Amino acid sequence: MRQPVQRNRKERGNALLEFAAVSIVIIPLFFGMVGAGINLGHMNQALQISRDAGHMYAKGVDFSMSGNQAIIVNLASGTGLATSGGNGALMFSQVIQVYSADCTAAGISSGSCSNSGKLVFTNRVVVGDSTLRSSNYGTPSSSIISSNGNIAPADYLTNSSAVVTGTLSTELTNAGLTLNDGDVAYVTELYLKTPDISFLGSPGTQGVYAKAIF
Repeated sequence: MRQPVQRNRKERGNALLEFAAVSIVIIPLFFGMVGAGINLGHMNQALQISRDAGHMYAKGVDFSMSGNQAIIVNLASGTGLATSGGNGALMFSQVIQVYSADCTAAGISSGSCSNSGKLVFTNRVVVGDSTLRSSNYGTPSSSIISSNGNIAPADYLTNSSAVVTGTLSTELTNAGLTLNDGDVAYVTELYLKTPDISFLGSPGTQGVYAKAIF
């Protein structure tokens, strides 16, 4: 009969040291995988919400109205998005390419139409906490945005803050999209805070971002 192997105290001590050494790598890796999994779920949710909201926006739903904002907040149930405040910010933007005909129609001479040939915002509405994150494509001055989010032609044709920044022009080009005179691009951007992964040692201010363009 085989006799059980007897381990001396030194061998048992070595096992503890080996376990401690391995734990330095394994434990952070485990929590990192947990955090990545949770964040992936948040990202998928944010993508779906931004697409659904963008589709409604492109169909003419006015999200400056409280009733329509309540619908989108209900759609995003469980994310912390609220009509004001909350743990998220949903940004709606209408974008056009300015042509000389737009300047003429608005009674603005070509010399005064400083935004001619540029992508500009014609509407901006934010649902949630606008202080959490700014748009990837710029933020029009609040002084030119009406209560329903619209920006008047006299402003989006001449005001520099109405000009789209960032990579939207490149993204449209890469997608094979050209905004002809009269065409509108509908852009939704959603940022959601993810405080549920603050247990990983971060302050809980990180979040996920998703967008959709119609």
